[in-house]
Amino acid sequence: MLRRVVLALASLATVPPSVQAQQLPVFRDAVVVTATGEEQPADEVRAASTVISAALLRAAGVTAVADALRWVPGVMVLRSGLDAGVTSVFVRGTSSTHTLVMFDGVRLNSPFFGGYDWSLPLTVGLDRIEVVRGPYSALYGGDAVGGVVQLMPAHAGGNTLRALVEGGSDGWQRGELEAGLTAGSWDAYVSVGSRAGDGTLANDEFWSRAGMISLGTALGQDSRIGVLFRRTTGHTEIPFSGATLTPNRFTAAEESLAALPLRWHLGRGGELEVTLSRVERSLQFRDPDDAFGFVSGDTTADSTGANLAFHQRWGQHQFTVGGEWREDSVSDASNFGTAVNDRRLRTRSLFAQDDWAPGSGIGILAGLRWDEASPWGSELSPRLTMSWEGRALRIWASFGRAFRAPGLGELYYPFSGNPDLAPEHSRAAEMGVSLPLSGGRSVLQVVGFANRQHDLIDFDLAQFRFANIAQASQEGVEASWIAMLGGRAHLQAALTWLDARNGDGQALLRRPTWSGALTLDGPLAGPFEGAASLVWVGSRPDVDPVSLTRLQQGGFVTASLAVAVRLASTLSARVRVDNVADRSYQEVRGYPAPGRRVVVGLETLLH
Repeated sequence: MLRRVVLALASLATVPPSVQAQQLPVFRDAVVVTATGEEQPADEVRAASTVISAALLRAAGVTAVADALRWVPGVMVLRSGLDAGVTSVFVRGTSSTHTLVMFDGVRLNSPFFGGYDWSLPLTVGLDRIEVVRGPYSALYGGDAVGGVVQLMPAHAGGNTLRALVEGGSDGWQRGELEAGLTAGSWDAYVSVGSRAGDGTLANDEFWSRAGMISLGTALGQDSRIGVLFRRTTGHTEIPFSGATLTPNRFTAAEESLAALPLRWHLGRGGELEVTLSRVERSLQFRDPDDAFGFVSGDTTADSTGANLAFHQRWGQHQFTVGGEWREDSVSDASNFGTAVNDRRLRTRSLFAQDDWAPGSGIGILAGLRWDEASPWGSELSPRLTMSWEGRALRIWASFGRAFRAPGLGELYYPFSGNPDLAPEHSRAAEMGVSLPLSGGRSVLQVVGFANRQHDLIDFDLAQFRFANIAQASQEGVEASWIAMLGGRAHLQAALTWLDARNGDGQALLRRPTWSGALTLDGPLAGPFEGAASLVWVGSRPDVDPVSLTRLQQGGFVTASLAVAVRLASTLSARVRVDNVADRSYQEVRGYPAPGRRVVVGLETLLH
C-alpha cells in the first residue's frame, strides 16, 4: 500500500498548470519553530507538521497536552485508566522513548530509562503545541527518532487577565489563572493551573498542578533576554495491579524547569540564540500493603544544559550552526537499597544546517549533527529534504538518520544494566504533498513514510541484562485536512494507516492499523461558541495484565463537546461533555477509560 501511495504522490508533481490555478492557502496565524529551528509560517513548512493553538485548546476545554496530541495524524496516545494514568505516545509507530519532548527549546526527556511522563504537562500557560514527525536527530540529537513535540509558552502581548473555574462529575475540579503585563521594553507572563478527579474504585483519585513565570526585556530590534520558570506536579492513586487490589498505592511526580533564553539580532541577517537551562525531575512510589511489606521508591533525574545557535542569511542560503552541552544525573533508591547513586553522563554536540532556495520553487535543506558521550561513543546524524512548490502544490521528499542514546538506568542499573550498550539507530524516508482545495480556503496534506530501527535495547534473557538485540520497522500514510469554514470556524481531520512490526514480523503492541480524529471549533449563533472532537482508534494487539497472554484489543470511538455562552463582554459560561455517548472501552487492556463526564464553569477574559 505504501508504494502505491508514494507513486500517487509523485504523480501529483506532473499536474498541468491549468489545474494549478489556486494559491496555496495561507494560515499566517500559525508559526512553526521545531521543523527547522527558526520561525516559519505553518503553510511554508516542508515537513509533516501540526500546530495546535491555545485558542483551540481553550475552546475544546482540553487540560492535558496528551489529550490534544490525539488529534495529530501519525500520533497514537493510549492511557491506562483515568486522566493521570500511565500514558504512552507513539509517533509513527515508534517506541514511546523515540519522541523528543521540549519546552521552548529545553529538552524534557528523562535520562534514566528514556521517554517522558505524559501524565504531567498541562495546557495552561501554553501558546501552542508543535508536532513534527520524522527523524530530527540532525537538529536536536538523541530521542528525535519518530518525531518531536515542542510546548511553546505564552508571552505577554499586552495587559491581559484570564481566569477559569469549573467542576463536574467524577469529582472533577479545575482552576486556571493567566496574566500578561507589558511596561516599556519589559514583559511578564504568569500562569497557574490545577485539575483533580476520581474514578469509581477506591484509591482512584488524581490531581495535577502547574505554574509558570516568564520575564523578559527587549534589547533592541528583534532582540530579547528573559528568564523562564516552570513547575509541574502530579499525584496518582493506583487502585489495582493485575487482579490484586492496592488500596494505598500511589505515585507522585514533579518536574521543574529554569531557563535563561537570549535572542540577539546581529544585523545583516544574523541572529544568535543562547539558552542556559536546568531541569529537575523526581518520582515517588509508595505501597504500604505490598506482599514484600512497605515498598517505596524514589528517583531523581536532573539535567543541566547550554545551547547555542547562530543563524545567518547569505543570498539564497539560510545557515544555522551551533552546539549543545548537557550533563544528566540520576539517583534511584528504594526500601531495598540504593540502585543508582548520582550517576552522571555528559553529552557534547555540534550541528550545522543549510536551507537553500536556488529558485524555480526548489528548496534543499541539509543538516548534520555530531553527538558524543562516554561510554556510548559518538553519532553522526544527517537529514536531507528536497522540495518543490508551484502555485498550488508543494511536494517534498526527505531522508534522515536518528538515534536514541541508552539511558543511565539501562547502562548502570544493578544486575540488568550494561555499560557496553550502543545507541539505538534508525533510518527513515518520507514523501509528502500539500494541495489546496475550495479556492484556497483549505489544504489537504498526505505523507507516506517508512522507518527502520536496529540495535534496539531490550532485556536479553540469555545474558540477563539489557542488550542491543531488537529490530523494528514502520510504514504508514498520514492524511490531514484543515479548512476555514467561514468566519472564525475551523475544521481539522486526520487519518492514519500504519503497519508497525518487530524484527520477527510480529505486529508491535498497541499500534492500531487505522486511527483518525476530527475537530471543529468556532462561533455557533449569537453569543454561543463551541468545539467538538471525535477520536477513533482501531483494534490493536495488547497483553492481558492478568494472564499475560497476547490478544487483539477492540477499537473505540469517543466524542467530546464544549459550548461557551457569553454572559457579558468579559464573562462566559462553559459546558463540556467528555465521552458524550458514555461508551465503555479500554485504551490499554485491563484499564477501563472514564465514562461520561459533564463539566460546567465560568471564564473571564480581560484585555
